[in-house]
Amino acid sequence: MTRDSIADMKTLLDYSSYALLISDSEGKILYVTPSIEKISGLNVKTHLGRNIRDLVKERLLNKSATLEALKKKEISTCKVKTIAGIQQLNTALPVLDSSGKLKRVVCNIRNLKLYQHQDEIALDLHDTPSPEQNYPYRVIKAGDYDIVVESKKMTSVVEMAMQVAQVDSTVLVCGETGVGKELIARLIHSCSYRAKTGSFIKVNCASFIPSLIESELFGYEPGAFTGALRSGKTGYFELADKGTLFLDEIGELSLEAQAKLLGVLQDKELYRVGGTRPKTVDIRIIAATNKNLDNMVKEGKFREDLFYRLNVVPIEVPPLRERRKDISALILYFSRKLQEQLFIMKEISPDLIDYLTRYSWPGNVRELYNLVERLLVTVPQKVITTAHLSGPYLAVSSNSSFYIKKNSGNLKEMVNEFELAVVKKTLDNCSTQDEAAEILGISLSSLTRRLRKLNSDKKPE
Repeated sequence: MTRDSIADMKTLLDYSSYALLISDSEGKILYVTPSIEKISGLNVKTHLGRNIRDLVKERLLNKSATLEALKKKEISTCKVKTIAGIQQLNTALPVLDSSGKLKRVVCNIRNLKLYQHQDEIALDLHDTPSPEQNYPYRVIKAGDYDIVVESKKMTSVVEMAMQVAQVDSTVLVCGETGVGKELIARLIHSCSYRAKTGSFIKVNCASFIPSLIESELFGYEPGAFTGALRSGKTGYFELADKGTLFLDEIGELSLEAQAKLLGVLQDKELYRVGGTRPKTVDIRIIAATNKNLDNMVKEGKFREDLFYRLNVVPIEVPPLRERRKDISALILYFSRKLQEQLFIMKEISPDLIDYLTRYSWPGNVRELYNLVERLLVTVPQKVITTAHLSGPYLAVSSNSSFYIKKNSGNLKEMVNEFELAVVKKTLDNCSTQDEAAEILGISLSSLTRRLRKLNSDKKPE
């Protein structure tokens, strides 16, 4: 076959209505046609160089015909659903060498909508777990970042993000501080075609000095004002051309800055400070806020026209207290990652994980990460337990059986009972009384007095 013939065939494959995926005998993806992005909702970068097993483990696919063909060494056809909610019909053909050894697997991937009506499809990503999925949690790739997903609420958020990634609609990501709004924005970008054509540019709107907002966002020409660089400066909008501009903390912008931003969103044109010619930008806007913009509009603190321009596709990221299944998964994930980075080996006890799932987490994922790192770094023991907690984490949660006991006595009696329970729990997890006193932050003599009281107390824990 000549080079021209090979080039012609590659062009034909690249623009085919179906996708072609080729993997080696171990399941590593060697080649995939660009049409995979429309058919699966996942970009080429997500596939190339990775093992097809990883896509299944991360729940990007609910199953794989390629894996079936690898296992059985025969043609395999199955219905597949991607995390973006797209149904496929996949047929995998194993390719054997002259000795009968499996060499490659070629998989033909088609969109099921072309072959049957939507109501005939009975696939469900949640109800068809794969035997390949052995992890206690799922990790979704968002570029170079990971999103840990276990709860139904967070699964819905991820699915919505990957679905909206296929179009250029403006997205408004809302949620409390520390819930992971930026990760959702990065996921949208990484799953879109813009991940190949441009960059993900993050702008923290709260960091702007009011007098410099225009020059930071739109850039300026040489000599535009006193102190300006001789070469001028490219603004964030131009840096994000062909890519995604992430406007974090959008609720912190002044009304004057909001007006300037609105003009660019409407016309996709901007003027550099000191410039006379408009510059056209091709960008996708994702904004994020921890404020209630609807209330801010009613209070006159946020422009109504800008709010409706941004709020095309709203995505609400729930706080940790509303997705407690994610807490244990995040603890395990953070622990594994941090131990790899810090070159340490420790274990977080199941009792501690169970205890922390009942905490309210006002700082959400960011607070949880900080606590896991603090415990791994500061606790000298190999096993980290509830005895090593301090500060607000010792407070009794509303789900605690101690807290909801009836007829427990007056406040003083309940406080004493709780104090003794903490002392006993700490002693159970320590080898010496000196160690227990150090963890509790009290002297040995003070611990001894509490032990006498504990021994004389006839109430059960």
